[in-house]
Amino acid sequence: MKFVLYFFSFLLLSCNDGKLDKLSKKYADLKTIYLPDSRVNIFDINFSKVGNSILVSGETSIFEAKNTLIEYLNQNGHEYIDSIKLLPNYKYRYGIINNSVGNLRGAPSHSSELVSQAVLGTKLKILKREGEWYLVQTPDDYISWIDHGGIHVMEESSFNDYFKSSYIFTDTYGFSYTDELKKDIVSDIVMGSKLNVVGLRNDFYEVSYPDGRLALIEKNKLLKENGFDKYKNDKNNLLKYSKKLIGIPYLWGGTSTKGFDCSGFTKTLYSMNGYVIPRDASQQINEGLTIDSLRDWSNLQVGDLLFFGYERDGRTRIDHVAMWVGDNKFVQASKNVRINSVDEESEDYDKYHMEKYIKSKRYLGNITDGIKNL
Repeated sequence: MKFVLYFFSFLLLSCNDGKLDKLSKKYADLKTIYLPDSRVNIFDINFSKVGNSILVSGETSIFEAKNTLIEYLNQNGHEYIDSIKLLPNYKYRYGIINNSVGNLRGAPSHSSELVSQAVLGTKLKILKREGEWYLVQTPDDYISWIDHGGIHVMEESSFNDYFKSSYIFTDTYGFSYTDELKKDIVSDIVMGSKLNVVGLRNDFYEVSYPDGRLALIEKNKLLKENGFDKYKNDKNNLLKYSKKLIGIPYLWGGTSTKGFDCSGFTKTLYSMNGYVIPRDASQQINEGLTIDSLRDWSNLQVGDLLFFGYERDGRTRIDHVAMWVGDNKFVQASKNVRINSVDEESEDYDKYHMEKYIKSKRYLGNITDGIKNL
């Protein structure tokens, strides 16, 4: 009798394990469909046995992915407990970067990797909160964590009101002040910061910060947001800003004039032409039109992006990006922001990166789905 009981117990456990294995495989298939890039969406699901039921837990930002999984469970007669959280699931959905630069991390900890940055005035979609940390999504769809000190959380109406008179800071670096004599500083400001202009005082704009602070900034350092429309296809504007940023140090995860990584640099350049482009080089290569893959530099124009990488496991891995500036030269954030040459005879030749050259893409005049207006 004991043998029979043990046999059926073993059989039941084997069946349950088989079900979990099939569900895990289905989940893996769905991830391939719905989560091609985990940097811009979340689909994190777990399966476990609770009594005679299967506990389906986790979270996702993809409504369709959850629905497809639940439909599969129903169609296959599974008894299950749905414990999947849909994101966003925090009571406030909107936030704005409140410091000159918000540091965005891979996990809710100051010791976690710096994966990106967002400058003052950047719109944030809040996905959830854990303690003093917020999981947020930036306008380029990148998902990361920011501590409560870098974000001002707002109701939707206040959030929309803040951007009714938006101006962009166009200098490399600067400050806002309490008065026209510039005696006392309110905060530092980096290129691309977005502020709400609420008044005019002689040669200064009066601006408000997301948290309500008021300050003065010189008029010649701010440009109305819709003023960037005239630069959409302006190669010379890209060139001008690239030269203004020469010498700024390299910073892994940096997307501000306090420090750039390679794709943070190209991202900032295009933001000053009125575009939001993807965060990472491996994402940026998916946009625009392919101009060259054979090192025919005569095909390139100022503003084209050059991509570099290597082959591994039969796949091309992109790990660097730079921008063409003409005369057989490109500008890049590597060690610092600097100009190098594709010409082997030039003293500025970058042998390391040129041995890894993959292709060049053109954004201007070739706007694809991943390139958005500012």
